[in-house]
Amino acid sequence: MRKVHLDVRQFAIPTPRVGHIETHSGYGAPPLSGQEIHQAVQRIRVRENSDYTPEKKISFTFTKSPYEFEISGRADGFVEYPAMIEEIKTSFDIDELYDKLTLEPNHPYVWQVRTYGYMHYKHTGVVPRLNLCLVSARNYYKFRDLPVLLDIEEYETWLALRLEELVVETKIKEKLFKKRQQISEEMAFPFPAPRRGQRELVDSVTENFATENPLLIQAPTGLGKTVGILYPSLKEAMARGQKVVYVTPKNSQHQVAEEAVERMQEQGCKVRSLTITAKSKMCMKAEPLCNPKYCEFANDYYKKVHENDLVNKLARLRSLDSHKLKAMAEEYQVCPFELSIEAIERADVVIGDYNYVFAPRSLIGRLAEPLLEPKEKANLVIDEAHNLPSRAQDYFSPSISTQQLNILERDLVKLSPSFSLRAQVLLQQARKLIQSYGLDGVSKKIEIMMEPFEDLDADIRDLTVQYLESDEEIQNQDPMLRFMNMWSDFVNSLALSGEEFFQTYQKSNYSEMLKITCCDAADHLSLAYKEFKNVVAFSATLKPFNYYQELLGFPKETTKQIEFSSPFTKDNRKLLIIPQISTKFSDRHMNAGKIADAIQRITQVKSGNYIALFPSFEFMGMVLQKLQLPEFQILTQEREMKQQQIQSYLEEMKAAQRPTLLMGVQGGVFSEGVDFPGDMLIGAFVVGPALPNFDFEREQIRTYYENRYGKDNAFNYAYVYPAMAKAIQSAGRVIRSETDRGVIVMLDSRFLQNSYAETMPEGWFQDSPQELVSRQILKDVQEFWSSYES
Repeated sequence: MRKVHLDVRQFAIPTPRVGHIETHSGYGAPPLSGQEIHQAVQRIRVRENSDYTPEKKISFTFTKSPYEFEISGRADGFVEYPAMIEEIKTSFDIDELYDKLTLEPNHPYVWQVRTYGYMHYKHTGVVPRLNLCLVSARNYYKFRDLPVLLDIEEYETWLALRLEELVVETKIKEKLFKKRQQISEEMAFPFPAPRRGQRELVDSVTENFATENPLLIQAPTGLGKTVGILYPSLKEAMARGQKVVYVTPKNSQHQVAEEAVERMQEQGCKVRSLTITAKSKMCMKAEPLCNPKYCEFANDYYKKVHENDLVNKLARLRSLDSHKLKAMAEEYQVCPFELSIEAIERADVVIGDYNYVFAPRSLIGRLAEPLLEPKEKANLVIDEAHNLPSRAQDYFSPSISTQQLNILERDLVKLSPSFSLRAQVLLQQARKLIQSYGLDGVSKKIEIMMEPFEDLDADIRDLTVQYLESDEEIQNQDPMLRFMNMWSDFVNSLALSGEEFFQTYQKSNYSEMLKITCCDAADHLSLAYKEFKNVVAFSATLKPFNYYQELLGFPKETTKQIEFSSPFTKDNRKLLIIPQISTKFSDRHMNAGKIADAIQRITQVKSGNYIALFPSFEFMGMVLQKLQLPEFQILTQEREMKQQQIQSYLEEMKAAQRPTLLMGVQGGVFSEGVDFPGDMLIGAFVVGPALPNFDFEREQIRTYYENRYGKDNAFNYAYVYPAMAKAIQSAGRVIRSETDRGVIVMLDSRFLQNSYAETMPEGWFQDSPQELVSRQILKDVQEFWSSYES
């Protein structure tokens, strides 16, 4: 008999599945926010009864040919005599949950505690007393007990059906497992002639997998690094019957990975890919509210998926994206985002945003769940990894401000009077809570008292529940839901603690703000990596390696670091530094004219498309006012740009009907993850390093780095290295293929300093960045273009 291991939560569900998508559907991983409440209730139980044992491991093996299903889990509470087992469930409204479970004896929560009880009965012959302890998420001293009956005959009727279901599911998994292994054996590199350096990249990744150590790769644009890393990652994972999870910082960057998979498919490789798109973009309703009373796509979701065999229908498609998922969702009236989660197990490559693996509310449990073999795990590939430290810090750095509340108030007044007036009263309380920390009007570190925030959170939730149960029409960006989500997200984050966190009150001319700042998310990231077999992080900008290794949470002793040089000849690129210009904040007004003059003169040497990337929108505006380029079309990036407008700019540059200067900001939509092949772009101006603002919060972060990583590293960690990642990414827009030629001009003397120069890719200079300083800039640029034309 073949043995299959399952957790109680995976095992103990209705057969067939029924229920809605909602907070307490009972499906999926338990909310992490409930763990501390569980522990608090368990401590109370132990004080009340010294025989009470928290987290009691209970397991049993059920046989159904050809398998043995070993079911195990930890019951939240156990008493040996008289026998009692309980499960603890948290909710903001325990009365509502009590009524729900009373009316739904087929609910997963009920089957979970019954399963613990039945396993105990099989071991001892004793039918234990069963209890669901429903605990308030607002106050763990408030709870209700819901006794659950274990009818052995009824349970065994369900058990027979569930085991039959598991046999079918397991056979499908075994077939998929073997198919992946077969595909791995047959997989060939999708290009007949790898680029220079690409074969070495594939070999390096393959060799490192044998060590199971994390891998950091800096590889320039044009090397073909996406295919060069995804191919060996997929081949190794599928040889073990597992998958690859490929994550990027933005949804817009999924396309590169999708194209790499398509290339493999075109060469006959039968891999299945799934792209997970943000829930808000997938939602079929005005507001992504998973409530069966509001959303027909959430109502009876699990029943509709089962009755229409949608999981198997999804598995027949070679690739899945938002368009295909939405089409199926429309046809069967089911949630497209949840459908994408259903498809994870059958996909060989799952492409998604960082947050699905690293955010507090991630999908990591579903993404990293192994297929059949509990010891084997998926591989994780992290694209544009230089973005991950800051993105991860943002996940754990929520804020709440009076400016946010003021914007919200303008929308709340549009609700019906019965809700508008009450919501505004609560909003005033929220404003007063924020302002109470700034009576002296000075920005400072503070310690936020949780209780008044939690009390207000309970009141906002109560009003929101009434709002949802009323006849009010839920609007797109609904203000009542925004209010609840904004406040509850902040309140939930107040529990974050450790030396890497601090809380501040910050005051500006327009707003007062409370913020929780995460200086370093390395420890949180390292926990996520443990869910995967192999982890590869890559980017064109990962220097200095030690900085990224530390902030990415990779272990110092075992992480391997590799840098690859550009596969293109240096003759295709003219790289210049103009140190006579200062872009320091205090010098910007004085230097705006000089920058405009440099852009004008250099673009006059050869007509074509150029991009100029600045540290900020304000600085970009200063230079724009000074520019005199009548023959050029000037396109400017805006703070909030829709994808349609971004695409229209790119189409303008591609059409090349007239020379164009695209002006934007470093770290923005045009400076990373966008290709400008061929003559679409022949030059880039990198206007200074975009150092973060020298403000109260950033200085607190610098102090943290000083304490953790040393005084010599603190300024570079807090300011220089993040800025240079943006600068180098900006410079990388020009040369994207072996036929591209272009000029890259970096304007600022700081680019010559050692701490800035050490971040530059191999091949930019031989011994010193001084080699990039020209005494005859226009002549050198003219000679570069003349050599190309000759």
